[in-house]
Amino acid sequence: MKIVGINTSPRDNSNARIALQKALETAETKGAEITLFDSNKMNITACQGDNYCKAHEGKCAIDDDMTQIYKAIEECDALIFAIPVYFFDVNAQMKLVLDRLYSYFQFPFVETYGKKKVSFIITQGTPDPDAFRQTLEVQFKAFEFLGFELADLVVLVDNNVPGVIEGKEDQLELAANVGANLVE
Repeated sequence: MKIVGINTSPRDNSNARIALQKALETAETKGAEITLFDSNKMNITACQGDNYCKAHEGKCAIDDDMTQIYKAIEECDALIFAIPVYFFDVNAQMKLVLDRLYSYFQFPFVETYGKKKVSFIITQGTPDPDAFRQTLEVQFKAFEFLGFELADLVVLVDNNVPGVIEGKEDQLELAANVGANLVE
C-alpha cells in the first residue's frame, strides 16, 4: 500500500507536520510505503483557470512542482492532508493544492487511477473542535466528488504554538490512528 502525506503548513516544527509524521510513521510500521510532501517548500503556482485540462484529459498546463504531487496521487492508494486552520478555513497553501486538483474534475479520475482513500488532520488554535467543521466540510466535498473515500477527519485543538503538540500524547495517538486506519 502506498500512502502520500501532504503537509500544507508553512511553519517549521508545525503541529500539522508533526501529526502527519506520526500518522505516516504508524502506517509505515504496518507495511505501507510512504511519501511526504511539504507543499510550502515547493514551487506550486496557482490554478490559472485556463481550462487546458478540459481539452487534455485532466493534464494541467502548468509545469511546476505540483506535477510531483499529481504523480504521487495517481500512484497511491491513500492520501493524508495535514492542514492548519488560520482564519476560519484551510490555510492558503492547502487551498493552492486543492485548486490545482481542479484538473482531476475534467476526466474520469476513479476509472483512470482507481478508488483512493483520503484523510485529513486539522490543527487549530481554538479549543472547540467543531468551530470550523462546517467550513472545512465544504472544502472536502471536492474529494468526494472525485470519488475519494473519506477515511478520517481528525481535528486537533489548542495548537496555536508551533511544536506544542509534541507534549500531547492523546492528540499524537489520534494522528497515529489516521495512519493505522488507512492500512487496516
